[in-house]
Amino acid sequence: MQALASLLLAAAWMEPLPPPLATLRNPDFDTDPVTAPAPTNWRWYLDSGAGGELYWDASVGSPTAGSGRVRNYRSGAREDFWAQCVKLAPGPFTLRAAVSSQLKADASCELRIQVLNRTDCNTSAGVLLAATAVNTLNNAGFETLEINRSAPPGSGAAWVSLIHRQTAAAIPGYSYCYFDHVEWDSALLFTDSFE
Repeated sequence: MQALASLLLAAAWMEPLPPPLATLRNPDFDTDPVTAPAPTNWRWYLDSGAGGELYWDASVGSPTAGSGRVRNYRSGAREDFWAQCVKLAPGPFTLRAAVSSQLKADASCELRIQVLNRTDCNTSAGVLLAATAVNTLNNAGFETLEINRSAPPGSGAAWVSLIHRQTAAAIPGYSYCYFDHVEWDSALLFTDSFE
């Protein structure tokens, strides 16, 4: 079993992890970002190689304006992303996100979930299941990425990540992923403000 620390928890996290909640918070990136350094409730990770940037974009979104943008200018293998920890009991689930991709060669936009064997996302948690959905379009239009799986026995929480990834072959140049409208279908509920 792989330790979560090697996958996600790095010095780039800005603050201690809050306990996971039963719902995705701010799934539409609509909570006012003016009063916060980042879209409310989404944690950020910037690759240690630099060149990455994550911020709220008021002009792009699906179905309405407002999205979490991830981009990187540098060359080489890099991974920058937004993430949240949520509670997850064993059983079937579906995870979706809208993504608009404007990518250079050897880059991708990804939706990822890592199901953990604890009820939190502590560094001692182990990954029971990992799944990823990757963009198929690269035309600045929005498409839906979807993951359908079943959380195995022993599941207690999960990391949901919205990722801009580059391979070692990537050359310098801006590359963008706009993420919005993250849907989580399981035993969990959305807030009333969800579009």
